[in-house]
Amino acid sequence: MMLKLNPIVIYELVVTFFLAFWFLATILCQFKETKISSFIRYKIDYFNLIPLWTFFAPHPGKRDYHLLYRDKITDIDYSDWQEMEITEERTIWSWLWNPEKRDKKILSDVVQSLVSSIPSYREKAGSLNLLMFSMPYIIVLHAVSQYKKQSQNCYRQFMLAESSGYQKETAPSLILLSVFHQI
Repeated sequence: MMLKLNPIVIYELVVTFFLAFWFLATILCQFKETKISSFIRYKIDYFNLIPLWTFFAPHPGKRDYHLLYRDKITDIDYSDWQEMEITEERTIWSWLWNPEKRDKKILSDVVQSLVSSIPSYREKAGSLNLLMFSMPYIIVLHAVSQYKKQSQNCYRQFMLAESSGYQKETAPSLILLSVFHQI
């Protein structure tokens, strides 16, 4: 006796097989370039349907940057260093209401851009004096000068430091120390 397959059953089997193959291929392609993943990516996946979930990639962040500032009160008296928050702690409502997210993201990106441009200024100019005229430096200076002003006419200096690791085993290292700027 011949089994008569219902078109719906055939459709479900085909879809199930396709999704199972897609899931297996996705898992195989998440790891290093192997013969199997290369074959799947370049010979089978013509329409780029297999995702590549490389979280925090291609190079994950391994350092945290700290932006600190201080004010010059008199010629010999300075305020204590205070950290300006580049990032913020996520709250349960951050997905719904987070009005400062863009400002913090912009500042974080600009700080990273400033840090990455420092070596080129050291090589080309021999000193960091020209760095003060770069766009990332000016943006960071503007953000620092607008942050918690104590008086209208004072001088402010900022410092960039970096730390690595989730646990604070080592003290942050100095990246950049600005001159005092009138704000």
